[in-house]
Amino acid sequence: MRESGRRRLRRILVVLWLVGVVVLLLIVARSPLFDLDQIETNGLAHTDFDDLMTVAALDVGEPMMDMDVATAEVAIARLPWVFTVDVTRHWPGTISIDIVERQAAAALPAAVGYALVDRFGQVLERVAIVPSGLPVVMVDPGEVAAGEIVVSAIDPARAAAAMPGSLWSWVSQVRVDDDLGVVLQLVGDVPVLVGDSSRLDDKFVALSTLLTRVDLACVNHIDVRVPETPVLTRGHSCS
Repeated sequence: MRESGRRRLRRILVVLWLVGVVVLLLIVARSPLFDLDQIETNGLAHTDFDDLMTVAALDVGEPMMDMDVATAEVAIARLPWVFTVDVTRHWPGTISIDIVERQAAAALPAAVGYALVDRFGQVLERVAIVPSGLPVVMVDPGEVAAGEIVVSAIDPARAAAAMPGSLWSWVSQVRVDDDLGVVLQLVGDVPVLVGDSSRLDDKFVALSTLLTRVDLACVNHIDVRVPETPVLTRGHSCS
């Protein structure tokens, strides 16, 4: 009976010791030694730092173990320019926020200024003038706010995003025709029929090849909807 009592006592002492260690660790974890001292951000180009800090709700001086990084990631991902985000806790006192931003693919003319959209048709922000080198897509964004999708801009925005830099100087605007799909308007007012957003790389290779071989002054329109057999229609006055 004495031996049985000693075993029970040893077990109780072990449990108490483990509880004491856990309590001590919790106390240490909540001490100023493990408070959030700094927040590091990477990848911010268009995302406003103050907006990021507001939605992240990570406060310097609070215990690191109380930081809800998963909720912070979800909130940050809702910001218009954010494509992917990774919020990581680095003990003893640092949290890093690594962001990959969306890329503007086109500008949509609005009642006032332009709406920048990415290749998914998501509005990134409203601007007064079109950034250099960005194609203009003739789709009205209406009252769609930053972070929302302009459905009618998805196909032309994908076409604009896939357009190689060598074609930018040739294209004055991108528009959508109900029957023809995406249409590029070249400098000189020559339309290029692109169709839907499938096989864009092949279509643009076909267009680039044609542009190095023809004089646009004699071209009525170009059709690359079937990139293996592009069609070039000449005006009646051209031989």
